[in-house]
Amino acid sequence: MNIKECFEKRLLRKGRPDRLKSEKALEIAKKNVGKAERLLKHGFYSEAIITAYTAMFQSARALLFKDGIFERSHYCVVEYLKENYVKKYLLSHDYLHSIDVYRTQRHEALYGLEEVSYEKIEVEDAIEKTKKFIKAISKIISEK
Repeated sequence: MNIKECFEKRLLRKGRPDRLKSEKALEIAKKNVGKAERLLKHGFYSEAIITAYTAMFQSARALLFKDGIFERSHYCVVEYLKENYVKKYLLSHDYLHSIDVYRTQRHEALYGLEEVSYEKIEVEDAIEKTKKFIKAISKIISEK
């Protein structure tokens, strides 16, 4: 599915830009990073990965809210970032890859029939990438 289909299927909808929602989503993202770090510290690796992804997702939503876009699909959020931020060189392709990988891992952990386990180093890497992702998004939002 591409960005055009996301809009056609109303998985993404145009609305009014909302700076307040954008700021709130970033605030939630930052809180989730702290929560992911606490989960890591206590050995809840799968939950930490899910929470790190949630932080990335919320920060991505901050961009969408800034642009007046509302989502109903995690996949379409990634497509929106690719089309509107990566292709315009405002966001690194590495960030897009990270959010997409963690989106898939979150889906497997929550809905898959097999238990998913992660090593501590994988979770530490996810949290570090999440922090960088949030910083990049915050920079984009503050510049516009």
